[in-house]
Amino acid sequence: MKLSEIIVDADFCIKVGASSKYRYLERVLPALADKAYIHRAAYDEVLIPACAKEQIDSLKLQGALELLDENSLSQSETSIYLGVYNSLAKVMINPCQPRKNRGEACSLAMAKTKSIPYFVTDEKNLQPIVDRLLNTGIDDIVCFRIEDVVQKIRSGDIEGFKRQEAKVMWRLSGKDTSVFDNSIWPL
Repeated sequence: MKLSEIIVDADFCIKVGASSKYRYLERVLPALADKAYIHRAAYDEVLIPACAKEQIDSLKLQGALELLDENSLSQSETSIYLGVYNSLAKVMINPCQPRKNRGEACSLAMAKTKSIPYFVTDEKNLQPIVDRLLNTGIDDIVCFRIEDVVQKIRSGDIEGFKRQEAKVMWRLSGKDTSVFDNSIWPL
C-alpha cells in the first residue's frame, strides 16, 4: 500500500539516486507515495552525484516530486513553520556548522506545517528527536528509512522490484550486504 504523502531528505536522494545505471530514485519515489515533496534546502544539498540531481529534476518535470519552500506558505503557516524550525534548530543545528542538518530541519518543519506524515531519510537517530519535539499525537511524523523501503519491497507494498534490485539499492546506499542477506531479506 502506498504512503499518502512524503517529504524526502537529501541523504536519501543521494544514496538511492547514486547510480546513473540503476535509476532507483526515479522508480522508488512514485511507487512509495501518492505525493512526494522535497524542501528547497534539501534539494540544494544534492550536488553530487550528478545522477541523483538528474533523477530529482526528472521527477519534478514529471510532476512526481514537488519542490516546497517558505514562499509557498500562508502567513499563519509561516508562523507555524518558523516555530517548528526554531525548535528543531536548537537541537539539530550547530552554530559553528549552520548548514549541517539544515535540510532536515527545514524538511521536518515543512512536514509539520503541511501535515506531511512521512519524512524519507536515512538518518538513524532522528526519530527520537521528532518524537520528543514534534509528535504530540496530532499530525505525527514518521521517519522512513532505506531499510523501511526495502521492507515495503519485500512485502510487495512497493511493486516492480525484485530482491536483487533491493540489494543493489542497499549496496548503493553504502550499506553492508551481509546485513541485508542475514537480517533484512534472508534467502
